Amino acid sequence: MSCRLQLPPATLQKIGEESRDVCVTRHSSLPAKLVPPHEGIHMYKCNMTTLRKYKKLPMHIVEDHNDVLYHILRAVGSKHLPFTHNLIIHFDSHPDLLLPPELKASEVFDVPLMLDKLSIENWLLVAAYAGQISTIVWVKPPWSNQIEDGSYKFLIGRRKGTDDIRVSSSLLYFVGEMLYCKASELDDAKEISLTVITMDNKSPDTLVEGIMHLINEHNNLFVLDVDLDFFTTMNPFICMHGQVNMYSRLRTAYGFEYKECKDEESLNILLQNRCTQITTLKSIFTRIQELRDPEIILKEVDGICENIIVKEERESVIDMVKDLASVYGNKVDWGLVHDAGCTWDDEKHQLPHHVSSSDEIDGLVKSFSQLISALPPPTLVTIARSSLDDYCPPDQVDGVQESVCGFLRKTYDVDCKRHYEEEKD
Repeated sequence: MSCRLQLPPATLQKIGEESRDVCVTRHSSLPAKLVPPHEGIHMYKCNMTTLRKYKKLPMHIVEDHNDVLYHILRAVGSKHLPFTHNLIIHFDSHPDLLLPPELKASEVFDVPLMLDKLSIENWLLVAAYAGQISTIVWVKPPWSNQIEDGSYKFLIGRRKGTDDIRVSSSLLYFVGEMLYCKASELDDAKEISLTVITMDNKSPDTLVEGIMHLINEHNNLFVLDVDLDFFTTMNPFICMHGQVNMYSRLRTAYGFEYKECKDEESLNILLQNRCTQITTLKSIFTRIQELRDPEIILKEVDGICENIIVKEERESVIDMVKDLASVYGNKVDWGLVHDAGCTWDDEKHQLPHHVSSSDEIDGLVKSFSQLISALPPPTLVTIARSSLDDYCPPDQVDGVQESVCGFLRKTYDVDCKRHYEEEKD
């Protein structure tokens, strides 16, 4: 589960960083309901002949990445983007391709409810299930490795007999998050095209042809989406409870050694093992959180952890819990300890951490600029700062933003909306 998670403000304060709660609730200007995809196909065909054009290129800058979906849906609602089957080019250190655990398939088309249940790591596939996005190009920096470069096609739909959204991709990223489901067991399924590309400081010429092909397929209409942590990023869990080296110790219990499965039975066994692993660990840390008192935790942790079958894993959790309780006392948020553990997959696929030098940032901005300059103008630009949760280093975010926005202002006639400033007020 090498995915980023949104840290609550109180947690950031606990680990010594300033933050605050950010909540964007401007749903009144959105439709209360989205049309289900099977009803939207006809609208898509009609919509292509009646699309409007912006006088200036809209550039929406938000803090939390999931808040960009609001602006994408507004562009769809105002007929500046097709109702379905849109292309998004997503520059980010993270895929953001998870699904909100509390969001049911039946709730996706209730727009205010759906937007309120999103988080930074799980908004793209919700838009895909709703039908607004069908093609995703994830352009990642060299230090991101959650998904290997390549082209992937898979289905997203509602698992039969449930109200849960699942995908048919057997990539580790999805299996580790227990989101995999056999294609034949999905109802209301839609195909997703995912292209993963690594961009470095070298010339991006080799990337242009493949991306241009996708843009042409979408009639030169696309959303350019940029998370500023693409250029420099942190894993905020690394320094959490650093006196006891908590984050690295979590790997023993939470690590997931994924093996390529050639048959469905083996894949289901792997998936069930992962479910058992995470469910067991979640129940342990839920129980510890309920106890709260460090002295009681120290006395009872051995018994609480008895359901961990593998001795090495059990002992590692017990020792870590005792160290945390002894050093940090009742300041530990045990639920967040579990969340931190859930960001571990295997040694190769990890939550990225790479604080870039000024030269590295400049090189990536140059490559980004060269690539975007070789493409047609986007229909819409969305930018996420991701600094309040420390994924983009707070001391670098303003400089990165100015470099990226400076290029966009020179290249296009933009209408820049700094929504994050409104959120501060």
